[in-house]
Amino acid sequence: MKTRVISGVCYAVLFVAVLFFMDTPVLPVFVALVSAVAVYELTKVAKVSLPVSLLPIAVGAFIPFDVKYDLLQRINIEPLTALIFYTLFMLILMIALHSKVKFEQIAVAVFSSLAVPSALSCWIRLWELPNTFDGRYTQRHALFLILFAVFSSWLTDIFAYFTGVLFGKHKMTPVISPKKTWEGAAGGVLITAAANVGLFFVFQNKFFDAPFPDFAWYAVIPLSMAFSILSMLGDLSASVIKRNFGVKDYGWIIPGHGGVMDRFDSIIFVFPAVYAAVSVINAF
Repeated sequence: MKTRVISGVCYAVLFVAVLFFMDTPVLPVFVALVSAVAVYELTKVAKVSLPVSLLPIAVGAFIPFDVKYDLLQRINIEPLTALIFYTLFMLILMIALHSKVKFEQIAVAVFSSLAVPSALSCWIRLWELPNTFDGRYTQRHALFLILFAVFSSWLTDIFAYFTGVLFGKHKMTPVISPKKTWEGAAGGVLITAAANVGLFFVFQNKFFDAPFPDFAWYAVIPLSMAFSILSMLGDLSASVIKRNFGVKDYGWIIPGHGGVMDRFDSIIFVFPAVYAAVSVINAF
């Protein structure tokens, strides 16, 4: 428990440090590193070894930079074209190594290298909202949405854990994740919603330099609850994958927590959901 708390604090300090440098290359570098490690962990769990895993890891590291700097567009290559060549190369690699490599391993490698970095890169997309929607949002609005996503993910996990320890009696998913309880889940969702309302009022009174477009404090509650539920679904999805492959943790890089996927599993669901919600709202 002590190790888990210490590494959690260090992890939080690193996250705050990245927040202060989001206008610099620090953000895409950080997201790229996390993405590459996450892809490595997923491919390792699926027993995808070198050289098959090398390209997926590189693709995972490349996507955040492409989201930030439009690298493919700068060299006049459409993303679909790059995807076609990438998929064909992986299938050819499967044929060449057919005695050692299964299709399921190629599928895991390709899916994880595209889905996970794209989801994590929504952090970058949220920060770029002022440019994406022609000044409709300010940089402080973008910062609020990023913190809103992080609160909905990590606070849900923290409060669900402590509420479950204190009041948990009914197992939510005894096979997938035996320690999770319905009482803990409810506590995590409700306390996080209250925390997000508090976050909104702090930004509204102290930090917003313009009114938040089409957004009021009472909208925070249902949105926060929805994102908290998505956060738990992300956590459970990662647990199902681990059980399918018979492993306890994805890695060891975060002492007391496991690997990057053990810590970022929930936020992989929440970041894209927040960005998608903003996009849908602006579409109407």
